[in-house]
Amino acid sequence: MMNLRDILLEGKVLSVFDFDDTIAKSDAWINVTKAGKTIKKLDPAEFAVYTPKTGEDFDFKDFDKPLQNPRLIKKNADLLRKQLDKARRSSRGARKVTILTARAVGAPVTSFLDPKVKADWIERQIKKGYDTVYFMDDSHKNIKAVDKMLRRYPNVKSITKLIK
Repeated sequence: MMNLRDILLEGKVLSVFDFDDTIAKSDAWINVTKAGKTIKKLDPAEFAVYTPKTGEDFDFKDFDKPLQNPRLIKKNADLLRKQLDKARRSSRGARKVTILTARAVGAPVTSFLDPKVKADWIERQIKKGYDTVYFMDDSHKNIKAVDKMLRRYPNVKSITKLIK
């Protein structure tokens, strides 16, 4: 855990936010399919803790559409704005703010929902020189994967926060 002195001595800072159920909620479902037929629908929070059964697949087509009925999660959006403001005021390249989400254009939805893929992306940023990482996500699996990866970098200051 970081303290005030650590924050004052920050070097290159990376702030990573998930989108769905962290920055905003929307009406988007993950369809659980078996033998090509939808057997149930999960919202992102349910999907984050769902363990697939043999033969089940996932259909993420709702995430390829424009947001349906979006609702901002104010306290988390305010934190994102604060990090963006700090990045704007900092020297070029000293701070990076990213939303790492299933809604990323050009990337398969399933890879961005994979906790290891998120952890790997953050690790690549650490290798580029970021020495402070803030990671906010609504998935315990994603937090666990990032925390595990961060243990390999004891000199990187970090805060990971499970958003409810």
